[in-house]
Amino acid sequence: MRSQGFTLIELLIAIAIIGIIAAVSYPAYQESVLKSHRGDGKIALTEAATRQERAYSESGSYLANSDRSKLVSNSDGKSSPDGYYIISVDNTAAVSGCSTGGAAPFNCYMLTATPVGVQANDSLCTTLTLNHIGQKGSTGAGVCW
Repeated sequence: MRSQGFTLIELLIAIAIIGIIAAVSYPAYQESVLKSHRGDGKIALTEAATRQERAYSESGSYLANSDRSKLVSNSDGKSSPDGYYIISVDNTAAVSGCSTGGAAPFNCYMLTATPVGVQANDSLCTTLTLNHIGQKGSTGAGVCW
């Protein structure tokens, strides 16, 4: 009479196959999570740009980094909605098209989203940028926008 069930060898082979599949798929999963978190930075930059344009239409000047709490919706006044990015503003002459010499009223801005926490492991898109004429940019080797 033949017994029913699996041998120890069969179980070890099945566990080894599952382990190999997990080892191959986990890095792809991690990359997918980082990519989905980039949306948080994009939303924050787009929202901040909209608020910059509103400030410019009301006062004739874009907001500086010291006023960034007016640009982001997070309660800490500096990070993206989900907290994966810190938002900063640059109004200096180093920004393309800026002619104010770094003093108000500002006629330009460069918004930068810098990853923090787990998102800092995103080597493909280390920062996201958006400027006053709508140019989107990034640092890193990936396609970020």
